[in-house]
Amino acid sequence: MDSKQIEALVSVEDTTIVRGSPRPVDTIPHSVYESAAKHVRSQLSGRELPRVALICGKGLQGVAENLEGTVVEIPFTDIPGFVSSTVLKSSGRLVFGEISGTPVVCIVGRCHYYEGYSMKHITFPIRVLSLVGAKVLVVTSAVSGIAQDLDLGDVVVVKDHISLPTLAGLNPLIGPNFAQLGPRLPSMYNAYTFALRKLAFKVFLANSDLQKKAVRMREAVYCYTTGPSTETRAECLALRSLGAEVIGSSTVPEVIVARHSGLDVLCLGLVTSVVAQGTEPSAEDAARAALNGIPQPKTTASEEDDILARKGSVKKGHQRPNDLNLLIRLIVDQL
Repeated sequence: MDSKQIEALVSVEDTTIVRGSPRPVDTIPHSVYESAAKHVRSQLSGRELPRVALICGKGLQGVAENLEGTVVEIPFTDIPGFVSSTVLKSSGRLVFGEISGTPVVCIVGRCHYYEGYSMKHITFPIRVLSLVGAKVLVVTSAVSGIAQDLDLGDVVVVKDHISLPTLAGLNPLIGPNFAQLGPRLPSMYNAYTFALRKLAFKVFLANSDLQKKAVRMREAVYCYTTGPSTETRAECLALRSLGAEVIGSSTVPEVIVARHSGLDVLCLGLVTSVVAQGTEPSAEDAARAALNGIPQPKTTASEEDDILARKGSVKKGHQRPNDLNLLIRLIVDQL
């Protein structure tokens, strides 16, 4: 992490300390969101503002790289209030263009809570783009599959989520509520817009190329964990028992803020790893067998120590980002 990134982590220039409550609360004033939105609009002078915002997950930037029309890129570092990812080598950016005539903006280089930023900062781009004019948010994300029927390269349409951080009090909406941005107590009961999920399946089932490639797609419940460490074997089993089917360390904070801002939401996940389904080996049994001279099957360090094991066709997994990008283009074409 360089000095500029460290400065961004500790800067309080765009944060107001609200007093008069049981404890000081950090918040970002509405004026900061408006200032950022004004800057973005100034860079788009003379062109139609985007109706659709797309978050490009890791390895899923293909949509942003193939936008049509006049493409405009704005680095995060040029926008007031935006922070840059410490994970990526290059700075994050907003990429404006068109898909089949629909004006869109792609968020490339999203930030995560585990990088040390606040929930307010990692969801800041969603707030700004809603003020710029976006009405629909399409989120893509690499996910780990914990449902037993999921395989490497499967595509999931998120129908609901379980967010342990949110239930424990780590919610991006905590703090003073600005009525201009959304209601004080928004409902997340139907966070993932049914009409958009239906549209995703409609275009998927109607596309012969995706069907010929045997792309598998189904609905799933997403479980948000903060990361950056992956889940233990026991945690995966516990989350599965709660109804979680895929796990990830992004998406949910942005979805919460998008719904608070009145945006419709579609979330598509690409399964890039799956939980090992075998029974956990017993160290005691292995030790007894060794003492009694009973040969034991060899296991790799990955099998012994890593709950996330690659499964299925690696080639298929590498092809799926292109298939997912095609699916997104087909969906946006019908919005």
